[in-house]
Amino acid sequence: MRIAIVGAGAVGCLIAARMPPAEHQVTLIARRTAAVIAIRREGIQMISPEGLTTRHPVAITDDALSIGPQDLVILCVKAYSLRGVLTTLAQLIGPRTAIVPIVNGIPWWYPYGQPAPLAGCQLRSLDDDGSLAAIPLDRVVGTLTDVTVETPGVGRIRHVGGQRFTFGDPVTHDRSMTMPTNPEIAALFWTAGFESVAVADIRPRIWTKLAGDLAFNPLSVLTGASPGKICADPGSRAVVRRMMEEAAVVAEHLGAELELSIGDRIAASAATGNVRTSMLLDYLAGKRLELDSILGSVIELAGVVDIDVPTLRTIYALTALRAQGRNDET
Repeated sequence: MRIAIVGAGAVGCLIAARMPPAEHQVTLIARRTAAVIAIRREGIQMISPEGLTTRHPVAITDDALSIGPQDLVILCVKAYSLRGVLTTLAQLIGPRTAIVPIVNGIPWWYPYGQPAPLAGCQLRSLDDDGSLAAIPLDRVVGTLTDVTVETPGVGRIRHVGGQRFTFGDPVTHDRSMTMPTNPEIAALFWTAGFESVAVADIRPRIWTKLAGDLAFNPLSVLTGASPGKICADPGSRAVVRRMMEEAAVVAEHLGAELELSIGDRIAASAATGNVRTSMLLDYLAGKRLELDSILGSVIELAGVVDIDVPTLRTIYALTALRAQGRNDET
């Protein structure tokens, strides 16, 4: 199988390092020439959750046109960066190409194939100008992951924890003999050492994961605390619960239910201990926050179904202001 991984960040490098090169033709596509040079020279240096350091040589390029159409394109970029890889993606799509976008929060494709009031809805918090319509939705495989990876430097990753990937179509397709199926993609990730599964309906799982992300990510930016510390404080834990409850109501009005109770979802996040959220890491590194895909999109969906989410709106406003204050200081 010909596989392109677009994005040489933490998750992209993790997948590239673990894919079995003897069985598949895997190419990592970076957007910066400096990253291409560094990874070609040194490979990907990975620290496992157990502390073992290994080096993995990988094929890498910044020229998608040079490798041509692929069987599988794995998009490992932030949701707000998807627009910037559309040209790259177009150069990689052939008659058998499946597109696997690994993004946090509500994906831009979520309304696809859904009944009213979502039918034909464009989520402006995710795609304000409609440019993501260029991605063929009948090729998209919905994807979730719980891996936590940090990047100490270019081509250097620390796999903190998590191995799970979940794959499911936005709508039911007959993909036989046309492109890699979801079970085939799940099997591919399984051979790379991940815990992977293909499911018939991925939307409830999106909401189950998102219930934690939309609370702990922005609250970690506001407090500087890990999910474990947030849960240990009664006041902040109550805010978490209220945020999850508001999100669960929105999900139910859209025909999806969380697969865990809110109490169990909080407990699962509390068990992660002092691991810092991806949004806090981005905040500390001066990067743009994934606030719209993780929280703004849920607020927009709440408006579609006419549900008030005052806690979500308040935390969104405070987190956006904090991020703006950081930008004003730099």
